[in-house]
Amino acid sequence: WSQVVSEAEKIVGYPTSFMSLRCLLSDELSNIAMQVRKLVGTKHPLLDTARGFVYDSRNNLQMRGLVVLLISKAAGPSTAELSFQHDMVSGIYSSQRSLAEITELIHTAFLVHRGIVNIGELKSCDGPLKDMQFGNKMAVLSGDFLLANACTSLAQLQNTKVVELISSAIGDLVQGIYYENSKSSE
Repeated sequence: WSQVVSEAEKIVGYPTSFMSLRCLLSDELSNIAMQVRKLVGTKHPLLDTARGFVYDSRNNLQMRGLVVLLISKAAGPSTAELSFQHDMVSGIYSSQRSLAEITELIHTAFLVHRGIVNIGELKSCDGPLKDMQFGNKMAVLSGDFLLANACTSLAQLQNTKVVELISSAIGDLVQGIYYENSKSSE
C-alpha cells in the first residue's frame, strides 16, 4: 500500500505528508496546542487524536488530498493549453493543491470533533469530570478552528461551484455521523 501511495505522490509531484504543514505552523494552532497540552495525564480521547497527528504522520497518509490531486492531474488541461500553464506545477494548478489541502483540513476537523466525550456516559475510571469537560471544549474549539480555516481558504478559491460541492459534502458527512450515532445508540 505504501508503494501505491508513493507512486501516486510521484504522479502528482507533491508529497502529501506535508500537505497541511502550512496550517500546522500557524500561530493560532500553536495556541490551541498549548491548551491541549493541559490535557496531558487525563484520559481524554482528544490526546490520542493529537498524538496520532504528531507521531503517526506516515500512517496518516492524507488520502483524500491525494485523491483530489490525482483527479486534478487526470482531468487537467492538455499540454496544448500553454496559456494557463504559468500557475501549474507537475500538471496541477495551485488552486487544485489548495483544494487538496482544504479537503484534508476538513477531514482533520471532523476527526478532532469525534474526540468529544459524552459526559453523561462517563465512569469514574475515565478520569476527572473537569478534565473531560475541558477536553471537550478543546475538541469543539479546535475542530471549529480547523473548519473555519478550511472555509476561509475555500472562499479564497473564488469558485462558487466548488464551495457549493464542498459545503454539500460537509453536510452529507455530518448527516452520516448523526445517522451512525443514532444507530449505535439503539
